[in-house]
Amino acid sequence: MNNRYLKARTLARAKHTGQMYGDVPYYIHLDAVSRLASPFGTDAMIVAQLHDVLEDTETTIDELVADFGFLVADAVSYMTDDKLENRQARKDHINLRLATLDTVEEAARIALIVKACDRLANVRASLYSNHHYYQLYQEEHHVFKQSVYRKGLCEAIWWELDNLLRYSEAS
Repeated sequence: MNNRYLKARTLARAKHTGQMYGDVPYYIHLDAVSRLASPFGTDAMIVAQLHDVLEDTETTIDELVADFGFLVADAVSYMTDDKLENRQARKDHINLRLATLDTVEEAARIALIVKACDRLANVRASLYSNHHYYQLYQEEHHVFKQSVYRKGLCEAIWWELDNLLRYSEAS
């Protein structure tokens, strides 16, 4: 494994210590997102490990820049929900930000890929364990896809995501 990736995984595990993803340690989710991002390169895997570190810990953007450079820090920043109390307000705000990203910029391209991988990991996990979140992802899917999807970018991720959520519509 790449040393930068191992550094990101180690940092993410340390920063998310004590946090849970349902009934399992948070790093289980980070590893799932990273596996989904692996076809898109090491930087995508690094961003996958770090994608919630600004949102859910006391980590700063300056720390990410110092440890991983501007590309990774910018990508993580693009994906980070603002600390608004209402889920709908948070999602509206981040969807507006993601909708403006241009894949010509590498950090934006990686952020959009990892955001789709994150959603797929969440949908997979909630499919069998948390029907409430599964229904939320289904309800949010149209707006989420309008904001994050870019033709030709991680089509296999979107294919599975669309199919899992379509399956839920039939349930």
